[in-house]
Amino acid sequence: MFHQLISLPRFLFVVVLISTPCISALSQSSGSIAGIVKDDDNRETIPYVNILVKGTSFGAASDENGRYSISNLPPGTYELRASAVGFKPREVTIKVDAGSEISQDFYLVHSTVELSEVLVYGASLRRERITEAPASVSIVEAKDIARNGGHGQLPKLLEAEPGIDMVQSGLFDFNVNTRGFNSSLNRRLLILLDGRDLGTAFLGATEWNGLSIPLEELGRIELVRGPGSALYGANAYNGVMNITSIPPRAALGTKAIVGVGELSMFRGDVRHADAIDRWSYRINLGAISGKTFSKVRTGQKFEYSGFHPLFNDEVKDLNTAPVRNMYASARLDYDYQDGDIATIEGGIAQVENEVIVTGIGRVQVQKAQRPWARVSYSGHGVNVVAWTSGRKNLEPEVSLATGLSLYQDALISQGEAQYSFSIFESRLFAVVGASQRFVDVGTKGTLMLETRHDNMTGVYAQMEYRFTPTLKGLFAARWDRSTLHPSQFSPKAAVVWSFLEGHSVRATFNRAFQSPNYSELFLHVKHPTRPLAYYGNMVENPQGLSGFVGGAQPGPLKDMTVEKIISYEIGYKGVFANSLFLTIDTYFSELTDFVTDLAVGVNPRFPITGGIYPNDPIPTRTIWSYVNAGRAQEVGLEVGANYYFSERWFFRVNYSLYSFEVLEKNLNDVLIPNSPNFRVGGGLTYSHPDGHDLGLNMKYVPTFDWAAGIFQGKIPAYTVMDLSGSYVFTKQFSVTLNVSNLLDREHYQIFGGSILGRRTVVTAAYSW
Repeated sequence: MFHQLISLPRFLFVVVLISTPCISALSQSSGSIAGIVKDDDNRETIPYVNILVKGTSFGAASDENGRYSISNLPPGTYELRASAVGFKPREVTIKVDAGSEISQDFYLVHSTVELSEVLVYGASLRRERITEAPASVSIVEAKDIARNGGHGQLPKLLEAEPGIDMVQSGLFDFNVNTRGFNSSLNRRLLILLDGRDLGTAFLGATEWNGLSIPLEELGRIELVRGPGSALYGANAYNGVMNITSIPPRAALGTKAIVGVGELSMFRGDVRHADAIDRWSYRINLGAISGKTFSKVRTGQKFEYSGFHPLFNDEVKDLNTAPVRNMYASARLDYDYQDGDIATIEGGIAQVENEVIVTGIGRVQVQKAQRPWARVSYSGHGVNVVAWTSGRKNLEPEVSLATGLSLYQDALISQGEAQYSFSIFESRLFAVVGASQRFVDVGTKGTLMLETRHDNMTGVYAQMEYRFTPTLKGLFAARWDRSTLHPSQFSPKAAVVWSFLEGHSVRATFNRAFQSPNYSELFLHVKHPTRPLAYYGNMVENPQGLSGFVGGAQPGPLKDMTVEKIISYEIGYKGVFANSLFLTIDTYFSELTDFVTDLAVGVNPRFPITGGIYPNDPIPTRTIWSYVNAGRAQEVGLEVGANYYFSERWFFRVNYSLYSFEVLEKNLNDVLIPNSPNFRVGGGLTYSHPDGHDLGLNMKYVPTFDWAAGIFQGKIPAYTVMDLSGSYVFTKQFSVTLNVSNLLDREHYQIFGGSILGRRTVVTAAYSW
């Protein structure tokens, strides 16, 4: 089937050629030029580029896929010019012979920023101007990633964006969310790298130090805020982070990066990329290491007040050795003459010693491996991708709160096919697709009693119709089935009105869902020394359970369903004098069927009064569990302003306002959003024509409450300022500086997390 999808356009083309017995005299005495236009930074295709044959009336414009064709050219030598708003013009000299078919691709370099011409993809699975996207979208470009990526912490690249709830605990323990109801091990924001889900299988959260390429190899990050299950399925609950890497052909040669910094930080990476005809490849080898912010907590050695002396005291000392990630990856691309692209790639990362905050306490990952592989094909409206991602504990993880050894061995495999097309003179654009996922999870009896084998299927479609040149409507829907939860239907509708050039308003409706993870469903852990037990909702009552205080008995089993959200949004985007880009987005959402945090007394099957287990050395245990309970409404406002004083100076500021109301909740659950009422972020960047740059980012977060599992307390207000800069000595040699928490203001962002201080990293890169 995969082969048929790829070869169908070529087959039709061959049929047309065979069925045409004659070639006109005109075509015999003339030639043609065809090719594809791409962005020189990230090798993405560029639509609507003007291709002119200078001194003649011949010319063409690239289509939505970046392809162009100019035919019936008389023999001769010509100057070909490609130009587009926001890019420097490119000219080449071409000789055309009678009957010849010349292939000429263009790679355009960015010039002065044209704000209204910035293109995004993730909001509707097509490239469109950001001012016309039917969603709230933030973008981090390759040059900003390169300047800020020396620290190796991907989430910090988005720290100052509007609507972002980004909290940090350890060196790589981050929880990234948008629009409220954050948590430890948050998974309400779907994280994709080249279409591959970065979430782990058992908990669903992202292991941020498990990447197998350095951040400098990333080409762009698009953050789509707001529910996205209509196109992306489960866990695109509050949005989608689409990350794309740089193709090998975009950065040929060999590059070495070395970095050192505070907390005994060291990193190194070697990348080699080359191209042979239409083949191109890249190989990366690297490692990053540094001491964690986390501290030993045995004997109630808590870093700040508010901890519970019983629940939060740890029985196992953490290993204070450096947090490490060692990785290797390789990628092979084939660029077809007509612009199609095929990719095969894979890699492996080994992570060590990171400390993660979970609902049952902190867990330290001693040594685990993350292998993965991906194949993809894109062209002629067809996108096919298949990937697999594994996780294996080489050494058991350590639960510092219980002292138990834990395993999370898993394999996730997914295939997805997508087809897009335009009809009615490109007024109607449609996308149809389907995906199939298989998940295998085993914990060797440490977190679940049995190994699980599950699968999920998704089918989706989207239609976008342009009623007039300034008004378009969009409808999308997706059906998901799973062996873990009931089938779900996720619709989306939007209207975008571009009432002035560079200005638009939109109205959007979304319904999305979040699937319960394996911990919430099947967790089964008994504390070895304390009268506590932690059970998932679907765990059967242990045989022989008895002795409940006051005679209370376990209740009936209740199937756990998904968390649901319905959201209504109104947004405005506008460009003023090509200097100011202003966005205003407001939303109202209703959230239902919350999965409670791990807590005592929330699940009626496990009464708060405790019970006696057969042959258990501990007389009576209190059971902590999960259940679906709760309904809440939330309202928010996000305002962002990006202002370009000149080509050198760029200023941005944003403000996010958030409020919520709990309409229903479990009496024994603390249902709060783990988000502040407002946030302020922004930054100032200077870019020199020779490539040097300097940036200062800031965010302010007021005091707010936090409750997630056994950790409940208050987060004091904090301000974080980050400094980044790069200096280009030659085309081959450059140095970057990254300072996180520039003023060294000690603070914590998760209750139960570590106190964070300053971290300075200097990296040097040499290319040849």
